[in-house]
Amino acid sequence: MNQKLRETLEDFYNTIKESRPNYRTCYNSFLEYCDMHYPQYSLKELFEKHLDILDIKKACRHYIETSKKATSVEAVQRFLTAMDYFYGFLKENDIKCESLEAGCRRKEIVHGICIHLSNELEQKVYLPFDDERELEIVKEELALLDGQNFYQLGQSIIYRLLLLYGFKEKVVINFKPHDFDSKKGRLLVNYNGDNSLYVDLPDDVCQDLREYCVLNKYKDRANLFTKSNGAALTPDSMLGTLKGRLKKRNIVNFTPTTVALYGAANLIDKGLTIGEIKLLTGFETQKIEDVSLYLLTDENVGEVIHKKMMRRSRQGSNGRATSA
Repeated sequence: MNQKLRETLEDFYNTIKESRPNYRTCYNSFLEYCDMHYPQYSLKELFEKHLDILDIKKACRHYIETSKKATSVEAVQRFLTAMDYFYGFLKENDIKCESLEAGCRRKEIVHGICIHLSNELEQKVYLPFDDERELEIVKEELALLDGQNFYQLGQSIIYRLLLLYGFKEKVVINFKPHDFDSKKGRLLVNYNGDNSLYVDLPDDVCQDLREYCVLNKYKDRANLFTKSNGAALTPDSMLGTLKGRLKKRNIVNFTPTTVALYGAANLIDKGLTIGEIKLLTGFETQKIEDVSLYLLTDENVGEVIHKKMMRRSRQGSNGRATSA
């Protein structure tokens, strides 16, 4: 047992427990991991010569697997934030770890942990498909699709629609041929029968969708997009060819949902409200909030909120002064 690590963790936790009481289980799990794998090293040796970011990932998985309450992406973020806090404390005491300098709570770290924890998290965690390397691989595979095969062309169009608008699976599956206005280049979104709106399509998507409608030989089809045999799409067949090719390239988290959540993340970046995104995409509020929290992974949330509040406060003051 690494007694020095135990004592240091306890000392540090006592300084933050009033504001971060839920970090206790994070540190207990980290200590258990280190006792299992690095019991023989001093605290300084452990961090400066042996621990790296891969160990933090493994320790986080240990935390998830042994905690009954750790069932969401927030639990992963909580553990990684706890480690960032602790490492900051160690640095103040002249203990450094080069591998942790960039921080533990980064989107790529959260993503890497969560995509291998779907069973443990009971499929509650859905993260945007936003790894830069994987996005580039998808581009490569998109370029290899047969543009004269309506089913494969349809997958290229659907992929781009998901990135642009974050449509939930059922929205895409239920598009009707008449929802596409080929003359005006727009698409009607009306997934629940109560609200509807048009989205203007980019020229390349619009042109490909026109071509798709010409190539699709099932002219009396009920849905805009179909399988190669004219049957209605399912979540598994929406991106079927692409999923198969990407699986061969060892990319396992490519689904219509993860791609759509990347689109939802883009909508959040554009400044759309949760209500507007819900109306456009068909996603429930909780999913949109999960994505919003995920986007804050690399941010100091307190600083972000403080800056926004200060900016709005100044704007409000200016507004009152002007009206006076």
